[in-house]
Amino acid sequence: MIRRKDEFNLEKRPVGGGIGDLALRHKFTQEEMFGKCRLCAEITLEPGQTIGEHPHEVEFEFYYLLSGELVSVAEGGEQPFRQGDMMLTGGGARHAVRNDSNAPATILAIIVN
Repeated sequence: MIRRKDEFNLEKRPVGGGIGDLALRHKFTQEEMFGKCRLCAEITLEPGQTIGEHPHEVEFEFYYLLSGELVSVAEGGEQPFRQGDMMLTGGGARHAVRNDSNAPATILAIIVN
């Protein structure tokens, strides 16, 4: 299946209790992914916005930074998260990201059941 760039469902809301209404461009629905993934979305964080700290107890989440720069906050502390970097979390580990820069940053987020 190919979903064209003008066919993505746009949603704006805070994520994980974070700061700001983030732009989520849903790539595929959970049903289209046969219930194996809960989320497949491109998420844009404007300067000052965050994805709040949250865990994934029985899921895994992948973030791939498509553009910009973020700060990754996890149980091991804070780390720069730059374009081309990928993050994996799961097993109950708490994590968050924030945009401390002066430019938007966009990640591809995939949550696997």
